[in-house]
Amino acid sequence: MFVGFVENQNRKKPEPNGEPAPLFFIFLTGLSFILGFGLLLLPLGAFFPLSVSVWILLVLFLPILFLGIILSKRTGLKILISIFLSLLAGGNSILFLGDSIGYGLGVTAKADVLPEEVSTNIGYRYIFLRDFYLDDVEKGEFRSPLLVRRRSGGAVYGPVIRFQYKRILSISGKDIKPPLYAICYSKDDIQCNLSGLFSGGLLLKEPIWDVSELPWAKDSLFLVWRGPLDAEMFTKGIYSVLFFLFLILVWAVVVYFPVLGEKES
Repeated sequence: MFVGFVENQNRKKPEPNGEPAPLFFIFLTGLSFILGFGLLLLPLGAFFPLSVSVWILLVLFLPILFLGIILSKRTGLKILISIFLSLLAGGNSILFLGDSIGYGLGVTAKADVLPEEVSTNIGYRYIFLRDFYLDDVEKGEFRSPLLVRRRSGGAVYGPVIRFQYKRILSISGKDIKPPLYAICYSKDDIQCNLSGLFSGGLLLKEPIWDVSELPWAKDSLFLVWRGPLDAEMFTKGIYSVLFFLFLILVWAVVVYFPVLGEKES
C-alpha cells in the first residue's frame, strides 16, 4: 500500500522578518532617551536631597528600561546601550547640571538673609547670611560615619568624617529659632576651616551624621560653611553640559561606526 503525502496549498508560509529600522531612526530614538531622561531629572538635582534623588532615578529608570526592551525588537539590542547612557545622563542632571542651573537662576540660592530669618527661607538649598557672627563659646567637633541615607530597618553609612561646628548668632541680638550652626567636615585626619570670612552655604535640614549625644536641639539647622559658589557652579555647569555632548557622541559612534567599518571593508 502506498501512502502519499499531499502538501496543503493553503498553509501560510512564515512571513519574512521586517526590514531593520533606519539608522537615523535608531539614533533619534536613543537620543530621545538620553536627552529626555536627563531633562526630566533636572529638577531633582536642584531641589531634592541626593538620597531621595537616587531612589527617584531608579524608579523612573525602570519604565525607560522596559520601553527600550520593547523597542529592541525593531531597532536591535543596540538601543539598550542608549538606555544605559540615559542613566548616566540622569545621574549627571542630579549631581551637577540641575544643581548648577538652580543656583545660577537663584531658584535654590538666596543671599543677604538675616540669621533670624533662616527658618522662613528653608525652601532654599543654599543660604548666605548677613549681620551675623560665629560664637567662639558654643563650638566643638566630633567624628561620625557619614550618613548616606536612612531606610526602614537601618541606614547606609559612608566613611568616618570629622565635623566641626560653631553657633551662628545675630548681630542685632535677636533670638534665632530653631538654633542655627555653621558646620564643616573633612576627612578624619584633615582639619576644615570655619572662617568668619564666609557667610553661608548648603542648608542642612537633617543631620548627615549618626551621633545622638550632641549639645544642640533636634530641630537645629546647619549651614555647610562655604564662600560664594558662583565660580564653582559655573564650572560644574560647563562640565556637565560637555558630559551630555560626550554621551551623544558615544551614542552616534555606537549607531554609525559599524556601518562605516563595513563600507571601508
